[in-house]
Amino acid sequence: MADAFEAMTLAALRRLPLAAALCLSLAAAGCQRADLPQQTKKTEARICTELATVNQALVQVAALTPTSTVGEAKAAQQQLEQSIAALQTSENQLQKLRVEAFRKLLQSFRGEVAKASANKDQTLEQAANDLKPKALAVIAARRALSAAVQCEEPAAAAPSKP
Repeated sequence: MADAFEAMTLAALRRLPLAAALCLSLAAAGCQRADLPQQTKKTEARICTELATVNQALVQVAALTPTSTVGEAKAAQQQLEQSIAALQTSENQLQKLRVEAFRKLLQSFRGEVAKASANKDQTLEQAANDLKPKALAVIAARRALSAAVQCEEPAAAAPSKP
């Protein structure tokens, strides 16, 4: 009996690091979602730094002269390529963060619509008045995403006539 208990205890102890790692990764994922605005600001700051690095690399390329060596030219080209690649990575990350923020806002709005739909005692006017500011926030966020990629704005939908 003691051997069986000891075997169970050893098995549980072996799984403990795995369980702890799983809990930590879930907690970290939750923290990342909660800090979306902070992550966006950090990524924007990183993009500014990387833009400065690209500028420095461009200055280095522009400083090449006919008497520069092939090694200097290759080093300048490599520096430029690396700085542009880092900038592209950060820009992609920023876009993902912006899309994630929009998705969260849209999900919240859908919840508000569901709440308004479930309240059978309110009038359509009351529901519209409650939802309008929230819808405007979603529209503004969508426009911000569209502006980042220079999308054409869709024409406003004309109200249907009865």
